[in-house]
Formats: sequence, structure tokens, C-alpha cells
Amino acid sequence: MIDIHCHLMPSVDDGAKDLEETLAMFENAYTSGVTDIILTPHYIKGTKYEINNEQKEKITNILREALRRTDMDINIYYGNEVYIDNDLVDMIKDKKVATLANSRYVLVELPVNSMDNNAGNVFFNLRSNGYIPIIAHPERYVYFQKHPEKVMDYIKLGCLLQGDYMSLLGKYGKKAKKTLKILLKNGVIKFMSSDIHHSYNDYHIPEAEKRTLKIIKDENIVNKLFVENPESVINDKIIR
Repeated sequence: MIDIHCHLMPSVDDGAKDLEETLAMFENAYTSGVTDIILTPHYIKGTKYEINNEQKEKITNILREALRRTDMDINIYYGNEVYIDNDLVDMIKDKKVATLANSRYVLVELPVNSMDNNAGNVFFNLRSNGYIPIIAHPERYVYFQKHPEKVMDYIKLGCLLQGDYMSLLGKYGKKAKKTLKILLKNGVIKFMSSDIHHSYNDYHIPEAEKRTLKIIKDENIVNKLFVENPESVINDKIIR
């Protein structure tokens, strides 16, 4: 698996609390078969979750050095899970927000309980400036749970969708599980990621792949969701 959404960067958001926990999570990932990880700490303007790209680069280099002292062969990169903001393009250009692995792809989080009426304009501006938005865990947003068909409004704007595979295992409730199944059956999910936050969580990759396969019934598509499409992000290739 290649994981493009997780919170392993230590001491920067609500994920790993320190280097020790991060290394424990790397070990969990490695033994679960993860080969590449994009660290995606939250970026929420006006909150404590605002470390810039220079700081993220510094922390990532420290983690790379720590990994070199182990037997874990994992490639790591950084990005952000950025909360949607009208100034998102400027935030990227000002090097406050990082794209995924320095690619054209940007992982964007939406409000959980209410529709952001300006989201379409933000996504249009991202596309107009050469970026491709990836909407994080659409199955967890109340408005998509009520109206799964509404995701098409964003797909038509050029957005891609990333599902949290733990939703299939029931972590976020029955509605999130049901919605992700619908989106998978309709073929609109492009990535399945862990969104893992802590060392007491587990990757559960075999079970996640098994449940995904049961829904879409195509091993090649499962591989695209867990490996090929995430690899295209890292290599900054267009995903069809």
C-alpha cells in the first residue's frame, strides 16, 4: 500500500504526539506492507495547526534520518490535509500549505456538518492555477451522507475523492460506511487511505482490501485505489 493521508508527523496536530509514537506508527505501517507514506498534518488557518513548509521539510528530514537507522524501508514525503479556505491558492504559493509530495495534488478537508457554499469557487481557482484537489474522506460529511450524488458537482469541477478505508470497518459509524460503499460502487473514489492518527490504531490493510474487493469485485481497481493511483500522486502523473 501507498498511504497519501495520515497523521504521523509528530507534535504538529492531533496525530502522533512525539517521535517515539511516530516511529511506532512507521513500524506498524512497515509490517502491514506500506512502502510509501505522504505525511499530511492538518493545516487550519487561524489555529495552532499552521506550521509552514519549511518546518514540515525540517521534520520530514529528521524522520528520514531516524528511518535510516532502522531496517524499515519506507519512503516518506509530506503534504497537508488543508481545511478549505478562500485563500488556498495563495497559501500554497506562499509555501504555508504543501501539496502532496510536491505534486500538483492538494488534499482538502471540508466542513463535516454543513456545506461550504464557496467550495466550488475554491476548487475552480485551484484547477485554474494548475492544482488538482483531492477531497478527503467524502463519506464522513453529513451532506454527502444525505445526498451522495452531490459529489458529482465537485467531480465535474475536476476534484478527485479519497476514502478513509477505516470507514468500511465501521470506525466512523454506519452512515459513513454506507456512503463509502455507495461511492465505491459508483466508481468515483480514486484513493483509499488510512487517515491513521495514533500508534494504538492499526492499519488493517488486508481486511480493508478484502472489504473493498467485495464491493467493487475487481482486483485491478482495488490495486489502483491502494497502490497505483497513490503512486501517480507521488510521481505527479495525471490520474484518469
